Amino acid sequence: MPRSWNGFRLCAALACLVLTTIVARPADYPNRTIRVVVPFAAAGVTDIVARVVFQSIAETTGKTIIVENRPGAGGTIAVGQVASETPDGYTVVMADPSGSLPANVTLYPDLKYNPVHDLAPIAIFGVTDAVLSVNDQLPVKTAQEFIAYAKSMPGKLTFASTGVGTPGHLNGELFDRLTGIQAVHVPYRVVGQGVTDLIAGRISFWISPIPTVLPNIRQGQVRPLAVTGDRRSDELPDVPTMKEVGIGDFDASTTYAIFGPPGTPKPAIDWLGDEIRKALGDPGVEQKLRATGVQPKYEPPENITTMLQQRIPQWADVIKAAGIKIN
Repeated sequence: MPRSWNGFRLCAALACLVLTTIVARPADYPNRTIRVVVPFAAAGVTDIVARVVFQSIAETTGKTIIVENRPGAGGTIAVGQVASETPDGYTVVMADPSGSLPANVTLYPDLKYNPVHDLAPIAIFGVTDAVLSVNDQLPVKTAQEFIAYAKSMPGKLTFASTGVGTPGHLNGELFDRLTGIQAVHVPYRVVGQGVTDLIAGRISFWISPIPTVLPNIRQGQVRPLAVTGDRRSDELPDVPTMKEVGIGDFDASTTYAIFGPPGTPKPAIDWLGDEIRKALGDPGVEQKLRATGVQPKYEPPENITTMLQQRIPQWADVIKAAGIKIN
């Protein structure tokens, strides 16, 4: 056989070996440390959710998983960094595909990534519902009474958030649009100060995650009028949903999801998704999540993409109509 033909066969065999190695490598996933990036400070709900779920996965699989906090710029810094990481499944990031992640597309015009195209969705694994609560001294007992009261005093009532452009701010503006009221936004740097002012009557209402005000609701310091989401909250079973009180499909929930860089191998996505689903089925994990006000809930990658595609234009409309700008 000609020497050139032997050389060709050798090159072809080597090429097949290299290709087999590249394709097979993800099947060994994970064989080193996985980093879960949380784009907010430690001890917040997102941080707690990540640590509860991934600590369970690490313990049951024997794999090394660490959680890193990289706060700043509404989460855009951390998400942008992960979006540019090597897509090998070893660096992933927590983000909210229902709130801040799609809203940031409009809030930050110079954003270097698009969450639909520049992130690989992996799984949703929890939801925190929000509640419309008012100062207990307001002369209203129901959401309908509150809306009528607010309409009679345009520009007089105030609502709180933890900063300009945050989910609380956007949810308040969306609520104003849906109900036809005119309320004034008051941003706070510290959650506790906002709650204190709500109790004292310096703030009229707040659409906040239920855990933010749940102790105060139970103590009778603030009055819950409606919860967001498609069903009543386990923590507030006697409080109707926004749809039940006639406001419509108003969902101000926080969604906890995990993403990788674009091109993350499917074996890595599948492994992480399967382990997250298994962790959510652990009674201990479920108890810890519910203790923080989070409802364990698994959803696959395609649901995340659909959510982003729906929420990006929704929040763009709210942000532009309200003239919200990040300084």
